[in-house]
Amino acid sequence: MPTEIELLRSLDDEPRTPSTVDVRRAVADGRRRRARRAVGYTGAAAVTVLAVAGASVVAAGLVRDTAPRAGAIAGPPTATTPAAAPPASCALERLPAPDGAPMALVTGADPTGRYLVGRSYPRPGQYQAVVWHGGTATKVLLPGDLEESLTDVNSAGTAVGWSYTGGEGDAGPVPYVYRDGTVSKLPGVARGSAYAVNDAGAIAGADESGHALLWRSATAPPTRLPVPAGTSEARASDIDEDGTVVGTLDYERAYVWLPDGTHRQLPMPAIDGEPAATATVDSVRDGWATGMATNGIGRKGDGAKGVKTAAVRWNVRTGEVRVLDGLEHVDATNAHGWQVGADGQGRAVLVAGDRTVVLPDLADRAPDGLSTIASTLSDDGRTIGGQSDDASGTIQAVVWRCR
Repeated sequence: MPTEIELLRSLDDEPRTPSTVDVRRAVADGRRRRARRAVGYTGAAAVTVLAVAGASVVAAGLVRDTAPRAGAIAGPPTATTPAAAPPASCALERLPAPDGAPMALVTGADPTGRYLVGRSYPRPGQYQAVVWHGGTATKVLLPGDLEESLTDVNSAGTAVGWSYTGGEGDAGPVPYVYRDGTVSKLPGVARGSAYAVNDAGAIAGADESGHALLWRSATAPPTRLPVPAGTSEARASDIDEDGTVVGTLDYERAYVWLPDGTHRQLPMPAIDGEPAATATVDSVRDGWATGMATNGIGRKGDGAKGVKTAAVRWNVRTGEVRVLDGLEHVDATNAHGWQVGADGQGRAVLVAGDRTVVLPDLADRAPDGLSTIASTLSDDGRTIGGQSDDASGTIQAVVWRCR
């Protein structure tokens, strides 16, 4: 199943050009409308990290095509993060926007939660990539004057993302990396996007032709991740510490590339007792992967009638898959297998084992509306980044400090 942004873009069958609307804002507005109709929503976000050793296995071209098989998903053992007490409450802070921009949002964070990335909106139709650190917002001047965003950052403050460049009929996303105060285009592709970066500097993403990509470093050429025969489009959306890469094939199959060189589809969960028709995976951390499944949405020609969606968590080490009861949508996971997302009432929540913590809103929220979205979750569960509408209904970048 595609992300919400991809679904919105897919409604337009014109050649790929910069969007003429604020896509992220449209996503949030769409979530509100669907919440009022009590329909589940689909979406994405989150990023984590990959060890250099794992990256080298894939980049060296040693990945073997292995067909999916029933049962556990084999792979080298991954160290499990020791259990920790989940937070009991979270306090909300509004993040500053550069130059006093009226609107901003958070799209990614490093695993510690010290660095947050996203973008602000200085004026209608304008976009500005932003890094937040130590309470300060820093503008990142990506090339081009069209749509742009940072999607992930590592614990050293190296961030990745994309920016639309080019003129009419030639515009498209270009992947960039920001490190040590300098912006550089990622090599090897004319058009594409970077979605995740690890502490060693390995970067995962995709090109505009629909190939899942892995850059071993910001200066290395990308390697195409292998996919089964017949695949039309693939995207690598996140990378784990042990070298596991997760992504989605053809907008409807959740997929994993393991550090032992094998790769295969993640199992489909059951929705109302029947196997799901589509699934996407967006985040992975310490062997826990999360995404969304549906009984059919995302396939060309399917309508909205009878659509059912489910938030899903996979244990990549064992192959276990489960639907996350109480969550209408999941946006990110951490090393404990905790999640942030939205519940059936449209509230942003942290789910940590058996405990659910409702995240406060920036302003009063309509009971049937959706005004707050949690997008990132630190490994200790104490820092959550996202967005929340202020009293005027304007999206603001926020962070929750939990204890």
